Amino acid sequence: MDRVLSVNHYICGPDVSFPDFAAAVQQAGMTSVGITRAALAEMGIEPLARCLGDHGLTVSSLNSAGYFTGPDPDAWERESFELVDAAARLRADVLCVICGGLGAPPMPLADAHDRVRSGFKRLAARAAEANVTLGLEPIYPADILTKGCINSCAHGLEIVAPYPFAKLILDLYHSWWDPDFPRILHRNADKVALIQICNVQIEQGQVTGRNTLADGSLDLSKILPGLLQDGYKGKLEFELFPRDLHGRDPLAL
Repeated sequence: MDRVLSVNHYICGPDVSFPDFAAAVQQAGMTSVGITRAALAEMGIEPLARCLGDHGLTVSSLNSAGYFTGPDPDAWERESFELVDAAARLRADVLCVICGGLGAPPMPLADAHDRVRSGFKRLAARAAEANVTLGLEPIYPADILTKGCINSCAHGLEIVAPYPFAKLILDLYHSWWDPDFPRILHRNADKVALIQICNVQIEQGQVTGRNTLADGSLDLSKILPGLLQDGYKGKLEFELFPRDLHGRDPLAL
């Protein structure tokens, strides 16, 4: 089958308007994009939907709901439920869920996991009402304090397993290290909503960021073929951030 390649709007900083990004994606011959909160804030939901339609673009993901572990246990709900509604309006393939980190000072890991399970259950019920698929994204373990306390593919699969409208988003940047990454694709491909791709930059023993597919520290020739040959049939979404470009023009990549 022909694989649909998407690109996430995160690659653009505030100096690039969303319509310019959409036009560049269309000109590159791509038909799908990942949508960010910044795009929603810039345009509003209805103008954004029209812009996508004008450029023949579907939505591979909407980013990001969740953040269940913040100082106010219920503060995440309003924004996350609004994003469920936005995902439904944009017909997004999946709404990305980032679980949230342990904080500083860190809360006990078991308490964080309890918050995630409780919050995800509430969010999954709201998503099911809206016919929206949630995609929980396991996070690289070095980011456990600041971003995500669900780190392994297996743990992520355990969280989403009870819910028919919940799957995983697997990001190479976050899951390249995980031995279960290829196993999930082989055995549970139906529980993977999206794969996000990039290369990983490793310097002096530390992961320092993302890189383009042609550069970086991972040998993608040993990784990407497996993504294409296993049971996963969904889209591949390219994800970089402005800091990863080191001054390069995102519209020229």
